[in-house]
Amino acid sequence: MESSSASRNEWSMRFYAFMQRVGWPRSYVGKTMAICFVGTHVPLIALVGWLIWSGHLGNDWGIVLVVLVATLIGTAGTLLGLAGMLMPILKARKALDSYTRDRVPPDLPTVYEDAAGQLMKSVQSTLMQLDRTIDTLESLSVTDPLTGLYNRRWIDDVGERTVAIARRQGRAFSMLVIDVDRFKSFNDNHGHALGDQVLILVADAIRESTRDGGQGVRQGGDEFCVLLSDCDREGAEAVAKRIRLATELGVEDFLRVEKVTLSIGVATLRASDQTLHDLRRRADEQLLHAKRTGRNRLSIG
Repeated sequence: MESSSASRNEWSMRFYAFMQRVGWPRSYVGKTMAICFVGTHVPLIALVGWLIWSGHLGNDWGIVLVVLVATLIGTAGTLLGLAGMLMPILKARKALDSYTRDRVPPDLPTVYEDAAGQLMKSVQSTLMQLDRTIDTLESLSVTDPLTGLYNRRWIDDVGERTVAIARRQGRAFSMLVIDVDRFKSFNDNHGHALGDQVLILVADAIRESTRDGGQGVRQGGDEFCVLLSDCDREGAEAVAKRIRLATELGVEDFLRVEKVTLSIGVATLRASDQTLHDLRRRADEQLLHAKRTGRNRLSIG
């Protein structure tokens, strides 16, 4: 049984390969239609051939005409029905092409149980699973595993586009650059495990303080930044103060160690800023000023 099925499959693939070498029609649907057209006209061809061979062609034109009309009607119905039966294959191919080109989620029917229905169901489920996997991988690729904030890769991509949009639309935009004061000494005194807890608390403070809008980023080590869309100088200052206070209270309540403070540089988008780099440079300058003037403070530029 399995050998017979394998032989049929091999013959079918050989026939398929042969049809690919046929120059016209070029499309899969066209070739399938051509096969059906030829198949439905075999009775007519056989009849005409027999009449010619037997010498009765001149006396039986009525029969030929009836068979011809019946063949044409049957062919039209066959081709229409075949077009409907081929539609699941075409829809599945279109769904694959749309997802590959534009990542458009598929919307194929999954209620049919024949081979074509199973094909659509398989394509639908496979593409949806692939889409979820891609979303997960993309999220992991731009997320800091310790704090759950975005990472440097995210800000280099999305952050740059966000600033460009704000400039083009003339909207307010601010950036905070945050550094944990004397973090190396804290790690040396308490160990990296407790140091990691401090970083997590800073991330929590950023999330809590930017609920109304803003994206927190861990850029590496103890350095963070926050992008604040539609946020002017006063709004950015208020967010920075909330982050500093929330961090101090979090460390005091959960870690019960000496006070942990933050230095924060704040910069607001100016007309002269061409890129995220320009805004970031000014925020870094303000952070450096905060550190040089005693730490545990914010500086706004």
